Amino acid sequence: MRSVVESAAFLAIGNELLSGKVAEANLFPLAKTLRALGIELRCSEVLLDDVSTLSVAIARLSAAYGILVTSGGVGPTHDDVTIEAVARAFGRKVVRDPALVSLVQETFREKTTEAHLRFADVPEGAVLRKAPDVDWPTPVLENVWILPGVPEVFRMKLSTLRSWVVGSA
Repeated sequence: MRSVVESAAFLAIGNELLSGKVAEANLFPLAKTLRALGIELRCSEVLLDDVSTLSVAIARLSAAYGILVTSGGVGPTHDDVTIEAVARAFGRKVVRDPALVSLVQETFREKTTEAHLRFADVPEGAVLRKAPDVDWPTPVLENVWILPGVPEVFRMKLSTLRSWVVGSA
Protein backbone atom coordinates (compact mmCIF):
# COMPACT_ATOMS: atom_id res chain seq x y z
CA MET A 1 0.00 0.00 0.00
CA ARG A 2 1.38 3.39 -1.00
CA SER A 3 1.43 6.25 1.45
CA VAL A 4 -0.98 9.07 0.67
CA VAL A 5 0.68 12.01 -1.03
CA GLU A 6 -1.19 15.29 -0.68
CA SER A 7 1.14 17.91 -2.11
CA ALA A 8 3.65 18.34 -4.87
CA ALA A 9 6.15 20.83 -6.27
CA PHE A 10 7.52 21.19 -9.78
CA LEU A 11 11.03 22.28 -10.70
CA ALA A 12 11.70 23.04 -14.37
CA ILE A 13 15.42 23.17 -15.10
CA GLY A 14 17.22 24.83 -17.95
CA ASN A 15 18.92 27.99 -19.09
CA GLU A 16 16.93 27.67 -22.34
CA LEU A 17 13.68 28.14 -20.42
CA LEU A 18 14.77 31.34 -18.71
CA SER A 19 16.37 32.80 -21.84
CA GLY A 20 13.20 32.38 -23.87
CA LYS A 21 14.79 29.97 -26.36
CA VAL A 22 12.37 27.20 -25.33
CA ALA A 23 8.85 27.48 -23.92
CA GLU A 24 8.18 25.55 -20.72
CA ALA A 25 5.53 22.97 -21.64
CA ASN A 26 5.49 20.47 -18.77
CA LEU A 27 3.70 22.33 -15.97
CA PHE A 28 0.21 21.99 -17.43
CA PRO A 29 0.30 18.21 -18.07
CA LEU A 30 1.85 17.63 -14.63
CA ALA A 31 -0.77 19.78 -12.88
CA LYS A 32 -3.56 18.01 -14.75
CA THR A 33 -2.15 14.57 -13.87
CA LEU A 34 -1.68 15.44 -10.21
CA ARG A 35 -5.15 16.97 -9.93
CA ALA A 36 -6.67 13.76 -11.34
CA LEU A 37 -4.76 11.84 -8.65
CA GLY A 38 -5.98 14.11 -5.84
CA ILE A 39 -2.55 15.67 -5.31
CA GLU A 40 -2.35 19.45 -5.01
CA LEU A 41 0.45 21.08 -6.97
CA ARG A 42 1.42 23.90 -4.63
CA CYS A 43 4.65 25.25 -6.08
CA SER A 44 6.42 25.65 -9.41
CA GLU A 45 9.90 27.05 -9.97
CA VAL A 46 12.17 27.47 -12.99
CA LEU A 47 15.92 27.54 -12.40
CA LEU A 48 19.15 27.73 -14.37
CA ASP A 49 21.48 24.79 -14.99
CA ASP A 50 23.59 25.39 -11.88
CA VAL A 51 24.32 22.46 -9.55
CA SER A 52 24.69 24.57 -6.39
CA THR A 53 21.47 26.52 -6.94
CA LEU A 54 19.55 23.41 -7.95
CA SER A 55 20.75 21.24 -5.06
CA VAL A 56 19.61 23.84 -2.51
CA ALA A 57 16.22 24.17 -4.21
CA ILE A 58 15.79 20.39 -4.50
CA ALA A 59 16.55 19.87 -0.80
CA ARG A 60 14.13 22.66 0.18
CA LEU A 61 11.27 21.57 -2.10
CA SER A 62 11.70 17.89 -1.28
CA ALA A 63 11.42 18.64 2.43
CA ALA A 64 8.36 20.87 1.99
CA TYR A 65 6.21 18.74 -0.35
CA GLY A 66 5.13 15.12 -0.67
CA ILE A 67 6.50 14.82 -4.19
CA LEU A 68 8.96 16.93 -6.14
CA VAL A 69 8.93 16.45 -9.91
CA THR A 70 11.90 17.79 -11.83
CA SER A 71 11.89 18.43 -15.56
CA GLY A 72 15.01 18.74 -17.66
CA GLY A 73 18.73 18.46 -17.33
CA VAL A 74 18.98 14.66 -17.64
CA GLY A 75 20.50 14.34 -21.11
CA PRO A 76 24.02 13.68 -22.32
CA THR A 77 25.30 17.26 -22.66
CA HIS A 78 27.52 19.34 -20.38
CA ASP A 79 24.62 21.47 -19.16
CA ASP A 80 22.53 18.48 -18.06
CA VAL A 81 23.25 18.70 -14.33
CA THR A 82 20.02 17.56 -12.68
CA ILE A 83 21.28 14.12 -11.66
CA GLU A 84 24.31 15.68 -9.98
CA ALA A 85 22.14 18.31 -8.28
CA VAL A 86 19.68 15.72 -6.90
CA ALA A 87 22.57 13.60 -5.66
CA ARG A 88 24.18 16.60 -3.94
CA ALA A 89 20.86 17.63 -2.36
CA PHE A 90 20.80 14.30 -0.52
CA GLY A 91 24.54 13.97 0.10
CA ARG A 92 24.90 11.13 -2.42
CA LYS A 93 27.23 10.30 -5.28
CA VAL A 94 26.27 9.89 -8.92
CA VAL A 95 26.51 6.23 -9.96
CA ARG A 96 25.98 4.40 -13.23
CA ASP A 97 23.07 1.97 -12.98
CA PRO A 98 23.74 -1.41 -14.68
CA ALA A 99 20.11 -1.87 -15.79
CA LEU A 100 20.15 1.53 -17.47
CA VAL A 101 23.53 0.78 -19.06
CA SER A 102 21.93 -2.28 -20.66
CA LEU A 103 19.02 -0.20 -21.96
CA VAL A 104 21.41 2.38 -23.40
CA GLN A 105 23.48 -0.31 -25.10
CA GLU A 106 20.35 -2.01 -26.48
CA THR A 107 19.15 1.33 -27.84
CA PHE A 108 22.38 2.63 -29.39
CA ARG A 109 24.14 -0.71 -29.98
CA GLU A 110 27.61 -0.31 -31.52
CA LYS A 111 27.13 3.47 -31.70
CA THR A 112 26.99 3.77 -27.89
CA THR A 113 29.23 6.57 -26.66
CA GLU A 114 30.23 7.83 -23.25
CA ALA A 115 27.71 10.65 -23.77
CA HIS A 116 24.95 8.07 -24.31
CA LEU A 117 26.01 6.26 -21.14
CA ARG A 118 25.27 9.44 -19.15
CA PHE A 119 21.61 8.39 -19.55
CA ALA A 120 22.50 5.56 -17.14
CA ASP A 121 23.73 7.90 -14.38
CA VAL A 122 21.52 8.22 -11.31
CA PRO A 123 21.91 9.50 -7.76
CA GLU A 124 23.18 6.75 -5.48
CA GLY A 125 20.23 4.96 -3.88
CA ALA A 126 17.73 6.00 -6.55
CA VAL A 127 14.96 3.52 -7.32
CA LEU A 128 14.02 2.94 -10.94
CA ARG A 129 10.22 3.16 -11.14
CA LYS A 130 8.52 1.44 -14.04
CA ALA A 131 5.12 1.46 -15.67
CA PRO A 132 3.75 -1.21 -18.00
CA ASP A 133 3.47 1.17 -20.95
CA VAL A 134 6.88 2.89 -20.63
CA ASP A 135 10.11 1.21 -21.75
CA TRP A 136 12.54 3.38 -19.78
CA PRO A 137 12.25 3.55 -15.98
CA THR A 138 12.13 6.82 -14.09
CA PRO A 139 14.76 7.42 -11.39
CA VAL A 140 13.31 8.44 -8.04
CA LEU A 141 15.40 9.41 -5.01
CA GLU A 142 13.44 9.77 -1.82
CA ASN A 143 10.41 11.76 -3.08
CA VAL A 144 12.12 13.38 -6.06
CA TRP A 145 10.96 12.17 -9.47
CA ILE A 146 13.60 12.95 -12.10
CA LEU A 147 11.92 13.45 -15.47
CA PRO A 148 13.29 14.62 -18.81
CA GLY A 149 12.43 18.06 -20.14
CA VAL A 150 11.38 17.04 -23.66
CA PRO A 151 7.59 17.50 -23.45
CA GLU A 152 6.63 14.33 -25.35
CA VAL A 153 8.89 12.19 -23.15
CA PHE A 154 7.86 14.04 -19.99
CA ARG A 155 4.18 13.32 -20.70
CA MET A 156 4.96 9.66 -21.39
CA LYS A 157 6.82 9.39 -18.07
CA LEU A 158 3.81 10.81 -16.21
CA SER A 159 2.17 7.41 -16.62
CA THR A 160 4.90 5.97 -14.37
CA LEU A 161 4.10 8.55 -11.70
CA ARG A 162 0.39 7.86 -12.13
CA SER A 163 0.94 4.08 -11.80
CA TRP A 164 3.04 4.52 -8.68
CA VAL A 165 0.53 6.80 -6.97
CA VAL A 166 -2.41 4.49 -7.64
CA GLY A 167 -0.31 1.50 -6.55
CA SER A 168 0.08 -0.46 -9.75
CA ALA A 169 3.77 0.09 -10.42
